[in-house]
Amino acid sequence: MREQELINLANSLFSGNSSGGVLQGIGDDCAVLRYNDKWDLIATCDTLCEDTHFLKGTKPELLAHKLLAVNLSDIASMAGIPLWGILSLAAPKTASSAFLKRFVTALGLEAEKYNVAIIGGDTVRAEALTLTLTLVGKVEKGKALLRSGAREGDLVLVTGTLGKTFASGRHLTFEPRLKEARWLREKLSPNAMMDLSDGLCEDGRRLALASGLSMSIAGDRVPCADNCSLKEAATGGEDFELLLTVPKSKFSAQLQKRFEKKFSLKLSVVGEMTKAGKHPLLMDGKANKWTGYAHF
Repeated sequence: MREQELINLANSLFSGNSSGGVLQGIGDDCAVLRYNDKWDLIATCDTLCEDTHFLKGTKPELLAHKLLAVNLSDIASMAGIPLWGILSLAAPKTASSAFLKRFVTALGLEAEKYNVAIIGGDTVRAEALTLTLTLVGKVEKGKALLRSGAREGDLVLVTGTLGKTFASGRHLTFEPRLKEARWLREKLSPNAMMDLSDGLCEDGRRLALASGLSMSIAGDRVPCADNCSLKEAATGGEDFELLLTVPKSKFSAQLQKRFEKKFSLKLSVVGEMTKAGKHPLLMDGKANKWTGYAHF
């Protein structure tokens, strides 16, 4: 069973189990929950596994940063503000008390940096180090940016550069685009947004399908990292940049330059949303079947 098939199965089984407060359930970067007259809550969960997301021997401080950052990236994808986290830590017998103390201390410092309160969790024994964080945030009522909101004719934008994340070590040190997402929502009024965790092609396809459209990408516009091929940049995964669609009327070269100056970060127009066709993702006008990382 492929990962998406498992997600689809879960969605078909769980979608009816609602208390009435679920505004967006399975199928997006975060769930969106009714909260009060001003705010909606958004919730996400990510797991890091040894030998899948990091190598044995990785410094605990880097693991603490990544664990929080991958969840913060989901909060950013909806232009939200993080609030509370719940930690689950599964450690092998070989994990020393010094290692665990360094990890927990570092996670506390990282959480303080982003104004996140760690409010509980669980600890268990396991064969390999496995770290899970559930993160809850908030977003202005009705303002969460979903994957399903893209419109035909929208420009497709990405922040930063893509590819070579593992080779460069950036998959352990990246900064989630929280402030950038809030700015983009205010200035460019995106119709849809998500973070790039499994590669531009895989995640672009997901956004297109969720919106009932196709995404047409121009290969020469994809902001590839240094010494990185287009295929590597489009499929490598763990970029944790933002992928968004913006009405043409809201975009301008001036706003693009303002963003890049303010955040010292590239903002690239890589394509356009088009009417749904046989293929949800096109690269240079041709059907593209490149895939990103698959867990199953």
